[in-house]
Amino acid sequence: MLTSLPDIPSPRISRKAMALIGIPLIALGSFAALFNQVFFYNEAGHMAHVRTIFGEEKVVEDVGYATKWFGRSTVWKRTIGVQSALQVDTQDDGSRQPSVTQGTLPIVFLGNVDAKAEFSTQFRLPTGEAFLTIAQEYRTPENFMQRALLPAVKETLQATASLMSADDYYAGDRNQFGAEFENQLRNGLYLTKRKEVRVQRDSSPAQTAILQAGTEQGQYGDNHATRFVIEKLRDENGLEIRKPQQFRLFGVDVVDARVTHIDPNPQYQERMVRVQQALAELAVARQNRLKEEEEKQLVSARGAKDVEAKRQESLRQQIERTTEAETEKQLTLINAEREQRRAEIEKKTAELLRDKAWVTAEATRITAEADAHAREVAIKADGALQAKLDALVQINQAWAKAASLAPVPTVMMGGSEAGVGRQDEMSKLMSVLASKAAKDLVVDLQAR
Repeated sequence: MLTSLPDIPSPRISRKAMALIGIPLIALGSFAALFNQVFFYNEAGHMAHVRTIFGEEKVVEDVGYATKWFGRSTVWKRTIGVQSALQVDTQDDGSRQPSVTQGTLPIVFLGNVDAKAEFSTQFRLPTGEAFLTIAQEYRTPENFMQRALLPAVKETLQATASLMSADDYYAGDRNQFGAEFENQLRNGLYLTKRKEVRVQRDSSPAQTAILQAGTEQGQYGDNHATRFVIEKLRDENGLEIRKPQQFRLFGVDVVDARVTHIDPNPQYQERMVRVQQALAELAVARQNRLKEEEEKQLVSARGAKDVEAKRQESLRQQIERTTEAETEKQLTLINAEREQRRAEIEKKTAELLRDKAWVTAEATRITAEADAHAREVAIKADGALQAKLDALVQINQAWAKAASLAPVPTVMMGGSEAGVGRQDEMSKLMSVLASKAAKDLVVDLQAR
């Protein structure tokens, strides 16, 4: 069984209350709508191109709120980037501004090698009237990048690629490529012309089909090759002629310009792989050659070491023999000198002894002469009596000794008278001999 609900009375709002609530809301909404139409907020790092309903155009650079008076404001970044990958920068106010327009740009190196380049560039917009001119000319940042910046980057990148070959780029001129790209983007494009030149392949003369003795087989016929080079045009003062960048006429500065990567075509990549393999094989062959050279030098060094060791040993033996001979010579000279000194000393000693003997002999002679002279004087003084007496004494002594030694006869004959007998005979004999000696000596024996 259903029961009916009691009737609930509907609330009744008075018009006065509705007016009190609705009028402020409507006023607040109207104020907000009018505020957004009159004011806008300029972010840091941005500039705004403002066009009012009164026909006035102005540039807002300061950060904060500014008036646009029911007009339109176009926000520009102070620095615009053009890169090689599509990216979208989202501002705080919800607007979307592309800073990069496409992925990679096709370029062709000198020598008709095509590639795809990736780059990164940054441009700083001018301020004041110069920016107002850009805003009036291009109206939106997208239009300015598509019509002014991107074509300039493409043209500059291709002009830089035409200055060098792909081989030169991958051989080590990447930094030069980037520097030339930034230089031309800042200061203008070089005006160039292509020139055909003939260069010699190598320093060796042209070879023929007949290999000469002692030479290496080379290429047949002409030994020159034709290549194309790019020359920069110059004026009468020798300065490079350039084509100015159009965006530079508006006062736009190039903040940064870099070539980040270049991807050549597949055919060139395959050729690079083959070249790398050839270079690797060449490097291995060079290393083997260096190894052989090192081993050759090692063998030469070992041989030189052995020769030097033998030479040093021979030199050592020669020095030892020379030293021994010199020592022996010096010893011989020392012994000879010593013997010579000894002989000189002995000679001097003999001379001294001779002189001494001569002096002694001379002294003896002088002494003898003096004694003889003295005896002569004495003899002359007493008639040599003393000598005679001495001689007489010696004669008598001799006779006396002889008489004493005379044998005695066994038979004695004679008488008994005096004066007869052996004693008497000896006395008489001695007297006779004494007389004879005295006579011979002329000595007067008579007493005076």
